Amino acid sequence: MNEGTATRRAALIGRWVWLLPAAYACHVMEEAYGGSGLIGWMIERGGPRQPMAVFLGINLVGFASTGVAAWAARRSSSWLWPLASAGTILFMNGLSHVAASIAMRYYVSGMWTGIALYIPLGAALLLRVRRLVRPRIFWAAVGAGFLIHAAVLWIAVFGSPWF
Repeated sequence: MNEGTATRRAALIGRWVWLLPAAYACHVMEEAYGGSGLIGWMIERGGPRQPMAVFLGINLVGFASTGVAAWAARRSSSWLWPLASAGTILFMNGLSHVAASIAMRYYVSGMWTGIALYIPLGAALLLRVRRLVRPRIFWAAVGAGFLIHAAVLWIAVFGSPWF
């Protein structure tokens, strides 16, 4: 592949896609240390007692995944579809934090970055990728994003059998 082709493919999604891992890092920091922290909030509600090391380890995998997705999408147009999954996860996660804060009538860790970063970035990813990939692939990736977010939410609320 020549340099011009690589540049055109990277331009399809734009440099702003690098906001994805940056937003992820900001959100995890807010979840970990905002207010009583998300772990503390879950324990207060009878949720699982997840050690901070496990929380950060799980999120390290998520952070690395978002970085790889951004890198791959910038390298090849055939790897734009994971951004639809990422956009879905970000959008749903941001909405989940806002909904939990509204339901509880107070701040739930992750709400501010959910509003400021996750909801707009997730929506932007979805709108952009929808125009760049085939509809069938786009909706399959959105469905995968919903399933991944549902699994993460399940683990957050009920714990995991692995740790």
